Amino acid sequence: MAAEPGLFGPLLSRFRAEAGFKSAYQFFHGNGGRRHFAFTFPYYLRLERRGSLPRPEWMASIMLALRLSPGEAAAQSLFLAYLKDLLRTQAAYELVLAPLLCRHERGLRPLSADAMRWIKAEHSVHLTPEQFAAISSSEAAYWCSELLCNDRGAWSAEELAKTLSLPLPAVKAGLARIVAAGIAKKAPGRKFKSRLAGKFYTFPGRLKGMKSQFEGVHGFWDKMASKRGGEVASRVELIRAEAGFIHNYTHAMAETLDLANTGGTHAKGENTGLYLIEARIRRLMPF
Repeated sequence: MAAEPGLFGPLLSRFRAEAGFKSAYQFFHGNGGRRHFAFTFPYYLRLERRGSLPRPEWMASIMLALRLSPGEAAAQSLFLAYLKDLLRTQAAYELVLAPLLCRHERGLRPLSADAMRWIKAEHSVHLTPEQFAAISSSEAAYWCSELLCNDRGAWSAEELAKTLSLPLPAVKAGLARIVAAGIAKKAPGRKFKSRLAGKFYTFPGRLKGMKSQFEGVHGFWDKMASKRGGEVASRVELIRAEAGFIHNYTHAMAETLDLANTGGTHAKGENTGLYLIEARIRRLMPF
């Protein structure tokens, strides 16, 4: 693939138009002008006309104005054009960027929906209401179960307490609950391992009588995110639609969400973390 100069500007112009901004003027000033961008309107015109490239730190404001999130295909193609223009030559592209992209694409190739259905059929463990009650009984019980279920190693109570920033007595009590429920087991050296590591496990949160416990787990997520994590990406659409379309779309969305499991790992790695991926559809009003 050749690294041709001047790829970024035409692609920026195209995505600006696809976002609904018919002119560069409308795009720049309709997004707040200098209140939003760190550059002037004449400078923006040079971006679209292949005369300049923005500084890397300015890309965030451009992406926000285009209403693109970094994970979208359009955003990635714009980033790729930007990098190619920065490198300028075919030789630089082949040396620096091509090997990285090849490795990246191999790592991100998702499994098919059929493969995901096979994983669910052959490797699913559906927690019983009693097991879910044990997990959701306390913050320590829940997070101990998640750390153990998402790791193939053995953990001591002290290691879990340190990683979770929770009191040791609470962690020991939580471990006792999930061991009794058959979710974890004792391992040599006063450590604990999960019985579910490497499995596709599901909560019975939608079954009758589970609502309050599932809401409690939601509280654990919110508290941990505010203490140790934060939002990675967000996308919202508000549409008017028929109920039948939403019903069908719900199934497609659930299938897409399931595919996130193909990127999971149960081993230590560079910059790994627990990520919560949510999808919900709410009916706001009849119209």
